[in-house]
Amino acid sequence: MASHRKTRKSSELKALNLNFSKLFDAEHMQRLTSIAVLRRYWHEIVGKMMAERSEPIAIEPQPDDSLGLIIAVDHSVIAQHIRLLHEDIRKACFRQCKLQGLSKVWTRVQAGAGIKEEKKTIKINKVQCTDLRALAQSLQDVEDKALRKQMFQAGTAQLIFYTHD
Repeated sequence: MASHRKTRKSSELKALNLNFSKLFDAEHMQRLTSIAVLRRYWHEIVGKMMAERSEPIAIEPQPDDSLGLIIAVDHSVIAQHIRLLHEDIRKACFRQCKLQGLSKVWTRVQAGAGIKEEKKTIKINKVQCTDLRALAQSLQDVEDKALRKQMFQAGTAQLIFYTHD
């Protein structure tokens, strides 16, 4: 007896902003998007040292139809530094992210604030099989198998490092 099992129609993926737009109005969505862009370019806006000790956390509308940026900092000294540089930060936000209408910058001391810089990916150079074969042949007289394996791995790493495309 064959069972008739109903199969569920596979779900369709939709852009997240379509689902969020049902929860938030367009203005709030724009502020969320702006914060995401600011976070992405924060190292370029304030520099590496400041970025690792601060982060933009909110954009708030002001009564005069401008916007205020709230920045979390890990220490009060960084907060003071940001207050001194608020005009430069405001201009850099426009230059890097095209964020318009930003008139005020506030800070909030928050433990652990900061955006760590992402590690850059290292391009691995290609090594020819003939080079690997020559390396293996040069190590064939090493009797200790574990040592020979380690020497081969070290030699391969050197080949990768020194090989240029």
